[in-house]
Amino acid sequence: MNETIFFVEDDTTIHSLIKATLELNGYRAVGFKEPLVFIEALKTTIPDLLILDLMLPNMSGYDVITYMKGREDYAKVPIVILSALSDELDVVKGLDNGASDYISKPFGVLEFVSRIKSNLRKGKNPGEETDVLKVRNLVVSKKKFTCTLNGKPVSLTIKEFELLSLLMQNHSKVVTRGELLKEIWGFDSDVATRTLDMHIKTIREKFATITDEPYITTVRAVGYVIYDEV
Repeated sequence: MNETIFFVEDDTTIHSLIKATLELNGYRAVGFKEPLVFIEALKTTIPDLLILDLMLPNMSGYDVITYMKGREDYAKVPIVILSALSDELDVVKGLDNGASDYISKPFGVLEFVSRIKSNLRKGKNPGEETDVLKVRNLVVSKKKFTCTLNGKPVSLTIKEFELLSLLMQNHSKVVTRGELLKEIWGFDSDVATRTLDMHIKTIREKFATITDEPYITTVRAVGYVIYDEV
């Protein structure tokens, strides 16, 4: 059975684009332009995922998230924010409130679909999620969207944060390139791309401003690993 995705978007053009994109990729897409109508629809159908704008009539997207996360029946539904509000504070606020991901407008259709696939997979395995991850002096809080190294904050992009969190969840175990590309970017195979390597490079550079101690180790032709001990 195809997954059911609800989305709340009041812009007619973007509303049509989201619906067409989801349906072309095999999902059952149900769109709403008004959040109160969406909430009423929840009483009969609980979706596999919600795509949510923040600037909506009568009720903000933040309020919708609070409503969803405060009710047991809806709390585990992954919420992907799709918004023109792209400042770091907006992103952090959305994720802190309980959203699973944040996509900024305007958005690329291919990235949009890969992020939806990734969040649907996460939604099917909620029990595997752990909020605070710690390896040596590296600490990540997925709920607060924070990262500290030796007690100092490290500013990460969303993809860097997801990548680091996945490596920390599998600490001392090598995670292959294919696994990382599939889980973080939604690629179905180990495609020829430098995206993963560039994200690893950037994370290492940020860590290097705080410590000389290595954290992310490259396993040549296989993938990456974070060891419990140096």
